[in-house]
Amino acid sequence: MNEAMVARLSPRQRDCLRLVWERQATSKEIAVELGISKSTVDGYIREAVEELGARDRRDAAALAFANSPRAGSGGYSPRVTAPASAEPPAAPSTEAMPASRPWRTRGRPLNTLSFVQTLGWVSIIAIGLLAALALVMAIGNGLPPIALPMLHAFDRLTH
Repeated sequence: MNEAMVARLSPRQRDCLRLVWERQATSKEIAVELGISKSTVDGYIREAVEELGARDRRDAAALAFANSPRAGSGGYSPRVTAPASAEPPAAPSTEAMPASRPWRTRGRPLNTLSFVQTLGWVSIIAIGLLAALALVMAIGNGLPPIALPMLHAFDRLTH
């Protein structure tokens, strides 16, 4: 392949094609790896295929990285479990893991909370709703007599 054509690819296009070449990664896997959306990955790959005049993503990756070593060329596919002699990948340290939140964060998809974490969030939400309901009922019934001196003191401070 003409290296000048490969040099015209953007760094993100090269990153996407490199992951297709080395790991035979899907667009979703590439998106997680690079921290971008799947549709953005598809766009980068589509543009690279057009730029290189390739038939498809695998052809474009082969054209761009045919001289590079390919992961998984050691006798097994990267999509298949490694032989028993290979060491399992190290588990991520808990220090590097983000705080557990039920909302989506960059690089962390939804629904990754454990059962205990989910129960914790349900209880936090339930307690918050009960407190809000109690506040609404207190306001609806008038403020309790114990709150009146505090309101008067606050009134004096602000005037």
